[in-house]
Amino acid sequence: MRTLLLALLLILPGCGDLLSVHPLAATGVMDNSLTGEWICAENDCKGSVLVRPEEGYYDIIWIPGEADGEPLRLQGRMVKIGTRFVLDLVTAKRADLAIPGHFFMLLEKSGEGVKFHWLDSDWLRKQATGTDGVPHLMVDDKPILTGGSAALQAFLLKFGLDPKATAGSMAFRRVKE
Repeated sequence: MRTLLLALLLILPGCGDLLSVHPLAATGVMDNSLTGEWICAENDCKGSVLVRPEEGYYDIIWIPGEADGEPLRLQGRMVKIGTRFVLDLVTAKRADLAIPGHFFMLLEKSGEGVKFHWLDSDWLRKQATGTDGVPHLMVDDKPILTGGSAALQAFLLKFGLDPKATAGSMAFRRVKE
């Protein structure tokens, strides 16, 4: 069984460098202020995001600003960790014989904007594999988190809210109607 899991993880779809085979939570918190169309608020980012509420999750479409870029459809759940909110994201397209890779982004709302911080820094990956880490497998020198929702939440509460946990961010502002 472990060999089969490892083989499936090798073809794991995902966007981040710290993926989980389990969700952060079975249910999420919905915030209607996130729904709508958002565009990048930084000069080096040209994409936009459409966020629609579904039953218990967000349907998210990333539309890259490059002419040859393909839209990416994601499903996201927002989970409260301590006093902050983390988005648990997976690609909505599920291929046969693949396990959806959950990746996490710290959410920061301010005024009319929102900022998403990638939770996959080198520092956070080292914490995941350390003595206080979370159950994981190593695939191509990267940890794949295998702990359940409670273990993931405890790990992110302990390490994921630290500024060293983020590996970059994207800022967006709402499209005016």
